[in-house]
Parts: sequence; structure tokens; C-alpha cells
Amino acid sequence: MGRLRRWLIIAGAVLLVALLTPAGLYVWASTRDLSRYQSQIVDQVRRATGRELAIKGQLRINFTLSPSAVAENVTLSNMEGGTRPEMARISRAILHLDPISLLLGEMRIGRIELIGADVLVERDANGRSNLEMTPPVEGSGPHPSEHRSLRLRTIAALPWINRIEARNSTLTLRETADRPTLVVAVERFTGTASASNTAFTMDFAGKINGGEPMTLAGRAGTFDGWMRGLPGELKLEGKFGTGAVSINGSATSKAVAINGLIEARSLAALAPLLGVPFPETAPVTLDFKLSNPRAVTKVEISKLRIGSSVAKGDLTLRHDRQNRPVLALNLAADKLELADLRAAPPQPLVTPPGVSPIVPPGTTVAPSASADPRVIPADPFPIEMIRRWNISISVKVTELLGMSVEVKDLSVALALSNGKLAFRPAATIGNGQAGIDVQIDVTPNTPVTTINATSSRVPLNEILTLLGVGTGFKDLAADIDLRLRGTGRSLREVMGVATGSLEFAASSGVITPDALPVFTTEWKKLLSFGDRDSGRINCVAGRADINSGVVNMRRFALDGPRVTAVGGGYLHMRNEQLEIVLWPEPRETALLHIAMPLRIKGNLARVSGENDLSANKLPPGVPPLARIPSLTAAATAAGRPAPGTAAGAAPPNACAKVAAQIEGLRPLMRLQLPQPPVIPVDRPTRPPRRPR
Repeated sequence: MGRLRRWLIIAGAVLLVALLTPAGLYVWASTRDLSRYQSQIVDQVRRATGRELAIKGQLRINFTLSPSAVAENVTLSNMEGGTRPEMARISRAILHLDPISLLLGEMRIGRIELIGADVLVERDANGRSNLEMTPPVEGSGPHPSEHRSLRLRTIAALPWINRIEARNSTLTLRETADRPTLVVAVERFTGTASASNTAFTMDFAGKINGGEPMTLAGRAGTFDGWMRGLPGELKLEGKFGTGAVSINGSATSKAVAINGLIEARSLAALAPLLGVPFPETAPVTLDFKLSNPRAVTKVEISKLRIGSSVAKGDLTLRHDRQNRPVLALNLAADKLELADLRAAPPQPLVTPPGVSPIVPPGTTVAPSASADPRVIPADPFPIEMIRRWNISISVKVTELLGMSVEVKDLSVALALSNGKLAFRPAATIGNGQAGIDVQIDVTPNTPVTTINATSSRVPLNEILTLLGVGTGFKDLAADIDLRLRGTGRSLREVMGVATGSLEFAASSGVITPDALPVFTTEWKKLLSFGDRDSGRINCVAGRADINSGVVNMRRFALDGPRVTAVGGGYLHMRNEQLEIVLWPEPRETALLHIAMPLRIKGNLARVSGENDLSANKLPPGVPPLARIPSLTAAATAAGRPAPGTAAGAAPPNACAKVAAQIEGLRPLMRLQLPQPPVIPVDRPTRPPRRPR
């Protein structure tokens, strides 16, 4: 009986303590001056970092099973010369406290929760990071009252916090003007480490630069390592949108060797991470190895898979003498499926665990309808990127699949250096060759663009398809020579003031039914639509002079089994309006009654044709010719091989010869051609001129 009574007394005492302790802590807290703790925190931060910590809201302590101090509207000042006064803005900070130290009058923090934090990490013009915090110089020596030798006073240090959690926060990494800003939207983050030099584990969910939802968890080096730029051992795995991501390896002072794997729904999903505007493509897998030999960061691309296409290569990053980044990328593939570079259809909604995406992964947002019907894009050139970046990109593909003709030995070279961009693609298309040379010089206040394009025996429909233009042709192996130069900050501006020339000649092809809306009933008969030689033409050729954004075509010839036609017109690239007139000469007398001039009008997006007998009229005071040379006879004679031509050689292009002789064959035609309207140059407001 005595033993039972003793246990009842002990149990009652424990119950009494359990009931009275919260009440006692509440009474204790209500009689304590919490501003003393607030001042203690602010003073310790100032002495350790030299920065000002401001707690604008009231500091309060919650007594639960895990006591905590809650501070609201907290800010930490930025370094001098920063882009904003505060380095960090925190809506609410919850400091989980050690209850024993709290009763002794101290605040020992076990973990901290940050809610609604906005943290900016940046560098100034001298490359100094705002993470470099130094205590104030004042009072660093001993005071006389301390009776100490002239040793430096011990620098105050912030206590280490073993666990940091963040929710609904933002981290902005702004390095230099040469590197894109990185904005990390943190949905949740947990980081734990027993000390600054021990293993740091993390669990992250959020987005980078508004991209795909990402989760990443595992070992992430050490805190001290990250501050030195060499994090140490890494082993992270997670999800990237609907795909996976993993990072394994180490980055130490001795060597950098990191292996990575990223799976994404499209190259466009990687654009926010890399700061490059990639297009929508088939699903992507990137397998790479990062190393750092001799101060040159190298990424060995073991495999870049886009759909069924696989490429390999490497990427290097170094800095020149002016400390500007210099990037070089080399890729090579045996085969590239053109369909893999096109946008994939929308995928079902799949959300990674623990992530609530704003934009569902695997879906594309339909662009808003544009009121601008023009075809030539008005998107501005990346002028600042061209000025600041030094990049060389080389892509080589042995065989390009997915086109109606065989495309081999495709090479694409892109170079950015000292404010100049050069873009040079070239390939073997069918039995011909094609190449383009685009150069943009942004060193002047108004950039200068030069475009040179040539092709030899390349099907015209393939060239137009690559340019995104509806063709209406089939085959027609073409020789093209384009020379163009203009100024402006977008392709539309350049074309609006461009000067240059265009020459083309094509032989043996078909006008497909896609072009039927352009031709009237009479012209369809002239071109044999519906007959055995439906739409077939023997050749087509012409020359155009480009001046102040107007393409003036004064020489044009077309020859078919039943008709030979000549004409010309204009394309005004400031408003993309065009007007062309063709005069036919049938090869058969039975077709003379339907041989009427054809006037083609419209724009680059849509054209239509109509018969126009008024096109035969001459200006007042100009008499008609007494004798008009035959076009069909000239075309027949021009198509005959020259004496001594080797057997099996390709016959000459009759249309090219007729177009060159057109002023002799139709000397008054130039007076009958449509004249382009006068359209003023429409340039947007220019930024102020850069100081030299």
C-alpha cells in the first residue's frame, strides 16, 4: 500500500508540473522585455556581417512543444552600390528555440523557417559579391577597461543553424551583365548540416526562370564549399517537369568531375535554364560530364537525344583578357530527323509530387492572336547579347531526314565576337548545293545586316519550305544569287530599307494545285492544268533590283509546253504588298483568244490573280511597236545547246537567256509594269546613342 501511495504522489507531481509549466512560461514571457532579444539579434548580425538587420514587425514568442520566436517584415541591408537597398526581404521568419537556453535568458536557434522571402545575390561592377560580409572596423581593438594586451578583438560570428526551411520564396542570382539573371521560385526548401564544413543535404521544389517545375533532393556539398565556388561532393536526384534530373560527382580545389542527366519534354523546356531561346521539339535527354581543366570549364556532351536523333559534342567556357566569357559549342550527328525539331502535341497533365505548377508541364500556351498580318518578323535582334557575348557554335549533320529530297553534309556555324554576329548554314540538297551567309554588325548605333545566299541546282520548293513560305512548286532545280544589305534593329526594319539584287533561274518543274487560286481559267488552260502535262513548265528565270526596301523585278520569263510568258512587278517590303503582271504568248494558234495578261496582287501571306486587258495599254504619247519579236521562237532558240557542247550535258536555261534579252524582245514592257507606291520608313523610337 505504501508503494502505491508513493507512485500516486510522483504521478500527481509530474501532472502538476506538466499543467503549470505552460502557464509559468506564459507568465514568464509576459513579464519579459522581448525587445532585449530583438536588440540582441540585430546587434549580433551587425557585429558579424556589418549589415543592418531590421525587424519592422513585433517579435513574439510562441510556447508550444517546440518554442519559437516569430519575426515579421524582416530586412537585411545590401552592400554599398547594390541594385536595391535590401539584400533580403522576409515576410515572416520563425526561429525555433532551445527551451532550456530560453529560460536562461539566451536565444539558441535550432532551425529557422522563412516564409515569403525575397533574396538577391549579386555582384557589383568590380565583381564583389554581396555575400562577402565583413564586420565593421570600429571597435576591433581591445578597450582599456578590458585590461587585455593589444591583440585584435575576436570577430563576432553568427551562430550556425542546423536546419533552414523556406516556403513561397524567391532567390535572384544576378552575376554580371554578360550572364543572364537566374530567378529561383522556391515552393519549398529544406537544408540541413551540423556545421558549415560538414555535408549539406537539401530538398527543393520550385522553378527556375519560370520554367518547368523541378524537384531536387540529396547531398549538395558543404556550405563553406559553395561560398568558395567549389561545393564538394554532390549527389542530387529529382524531377524536371515530366522528366528526371540527376547530378553526381565532386567539385574541389583539386579537380571538377560532375556527371549529369536531364530529361525534358522539349528543348524549349531547357531555355529558361540556359538563357537561350530554344524552339519546341520532341522529348530531350541530355547526358553530360563537367570538368575544369586549366581554368577552362568543359562540358562533354556524351549524348544529346532529341526524339530519335542523337548528337555528341562538347562545350567549353573560358574568359578572355577583358574577363568576358567566351563559349564554344561543337555538335555532330550522323542523322537528324526533321520531325524531332518540331513542336510535339500537348501531353496529358502530369504533376511531380509536392509541386503545384502554375503552367502545367507538357502543355503549350496558345499565343494570343496578333493584329499584325505581316510575314516578315518584327522581333528585335538580340543586340545586347551580340555586343557582350563571344560565342562560336558548330553543328554538323551527316544526313537530314524528313524532307522530300535528300539533304546531306549539313553544317551550321554561328559566331558572335566583338559586337558582330555571323550565321552560315550550308548543305548538299539533292544534287545541288546551298549556302547562306548572314552578318549583323551592332557596333554602330544602328545595326547593319548583310545577307548573301546562293544555291546551285537545288529544288525551289525545298528552299521555300525551309523559309516557311508556301511553295506551289515541285522540283524546279534553281540557281539563286541573293545580295542584300540594310540597317535596323529587326529583320522587318532591315528589309524596309534594304538594297541589293536577286537573280534566279530554274528548270524542269511543276506548278502544283496549291498555286491554282493565283491563275484564272484561261491561264490554267495555257499551263495545261488537267492535261497530260498538267502544270509542267520548262523553265523560269528573272532578275530583281532591291532599292530602299522595294524589290523591282524588271526581267522575268516563264516557258511551258503551251506558252511562253514574260513580265515583272514589285514587292514592297515595308508593307509586304506585291503586284506582278505577266504577258503570255501561246505556242498554239488555237489558244490566242485566251492569251490575256495576268495581274497578280496581294501580299506575302495571300495573293490572287485576275485577267487584265488594261495591262496592254501604253502611256499616252507612246506609239505601239510596228513589229513584235516572237517570245516562243526566242525561247526555243535559247534552249538549244551551243555548238560543241558535250553529249549528255545539261541544256542551257532558255528562260535565263530570254530574261536577259527582254528589253530587246519587249522594249515597251517596262512602261507597262506596275509602279510601287511611296511608303515612308516607319522606325520605332530609338534608344539614346551609346557614348563612345
